[in-house]
Amino acid sequence: NRAGMLTHPAWLIAHSLNDRTDPIRRGKWVRERLLGGVIPDIPITVDASIPDDHTKTLRERLQKTEQTECWRCHRKMNPLGYAFETYDDFGRWRTEEILGKGDIRPVNASGELTDSGDRQLDGEFQNAMELIQKLAESDKVRQVMIRHAFRYFLGRNETLTDSKTLISADRAYLESGGSFNALLISLLSSDSFLYRKTLEPTSR
Repeated sequence: NRAGMLTHPAWLIAHSLNDRTDPIRRGKWVRERLLGGVIPDIPITVDASIPDDHTKTLRERLQKTEQTECWRCHRKMNPLGYAFETYDDFGRWRTEEILGKGDIRPVNASGELTDSGDRQLDGEFQNAMELIQKLAESDKVRQVMIRHAFRYFLGRNETLTDSKTLISADRAYLESGGSFNALLISLLSSDSFLYRKTLEPTSR
């Protein structure tokens, strides 16, 4: 029931609330960090609180976010986050959700990935393992990961002149069988890193 970082208790706990799981936060991380998407901040006019009803599952209570004005953003997060509902707020595997008065419901971890920009990646999944398999096989996800590595280690966003560096890093990663060390060596020995320009301070 575990497959890599997304099912590691540390990641699951970090993307949970103090007393429950958080499919929105988990889904937002996948959308932004692995799919290269952008989710706007919550408008200040929106009440983002979730109804406190112990007779319903969290997924049922989150139906509030499926209203028209909310769903245009939440459709990019919620379905991805639901995949991880088989892990509680401590990252423990579960198949059932305990509600108020001891009521027990089976966990529904199914969802659908849409608007990824990759038709082969889009589609339905039944649980986290199926979603993770989709992500692991995606060229888009790999390239997004390499872009994030570039930004982290070079301290800036990529530009058109960095295209050769990114292509070389992607090739190094593939040819090494997915070695992150090979990716780093490629990035840190590239012209983009070695010949960084120092920005001159602007005068007032």
